Amino acid sequence: MKRVGVIGLGNIGSKAAANLLEAGFDVTGFDLVRNELFIEQGGQWAESVQDLGQTVDVIVHSLPTAAVLVSTVDQLLEVAREGQVVVEISSYPLREKQAQAERLAAKGVTMLDCEISGLPIMVANKTAVIFQSGDKDVVDSVAGVFSGLAKKCFYLGEFGEATKMKLLANTMVCVHNMVGAEILNLASRAGMDPELVFNTLKDSAAGSTTFTNKAPIMLSRNFDKGAGPFGHMFQYLARVGELADHSGAAIPLISEATKYYQKAEAKGRHTQDIAAMVEILEASSRVQTDVTKEK
Repeated sequence: MKRVGVIGLGNIGSKAAANLLEAGFDVTGFDLVRNELFIEQGGQWAESVQDLGQTVDVIVHSLPTAAVLVSTVDQLLEVAREGQVVVEISSYPLREKQAQAERLAAKGVTMLDCEISGLPIMVANKTAVIFQSGDKDVVDSVAGVFSGLAKKCFYLGEFGEATKMKLLANTMVCVHNMVGAEILNLASRAGMDPELVFNTLKDSAAGSTTFTNKAPIMLSRNFDKGAGPFGHMFQYLARVGELADHSGAAIPLISEATKYYQKAEAKGRHTQDIAAMVEILEASSRVQTDVTKEK
């Protein structure tokens, strides 16, 4: 069985490592902050990226920024060996991944562009989806690792397709969240019970996974406890704008939604769940008229 390393044991990486341990893999982990729970679960702790890179065959990256990716690859290249595989599940602009993939390839290491679509709790219970792209033979060679990470994986083609798919997926989440916030705000201002509206619509043709996940947070106003903060989404909206400009695609819904996410960014709501969009819309709504009060 292949020895697996996980670099980056944050909200996603720690869950991924736990899944691999449960699947029976020998897992070595590294993070700048020592993770005692990972060790208690049976993981082996590496004292450095180099220490980890010397002992494993497959390395899963779950890193916060492109700058950290560059630093991590710098250290891996010191000990890289022919045939190692890096499964990159973090989200950065594609050009950043491609540049590091080329550096690793020069040492005989194959990087796969893979992204996870799902909240941390979905990663933990293996209901998150993994988008795979890159060398198909290499993807197949580490199929057991992917099975250990998630129940559903989709191979999308050449390197970079997973990054594009994640960009589309998270942009849709942003728009769906916006629609849910609009509907609950509209319902409230029209004299309807927002909770009744949610319970009625969530399983109807109008429902969506995002509406099911975010509407309860909108109703409870527990924005600081949500798992999908604004700060994670701003980059996707900026990048999808670049993709649309490059491809010439019309994106009217995304463009309009982006304006309201920019309001959230300007107000410093980075750590709040995107469900707080309902407050942004409430603040943007005009004074109620007699017409809106009518039933």
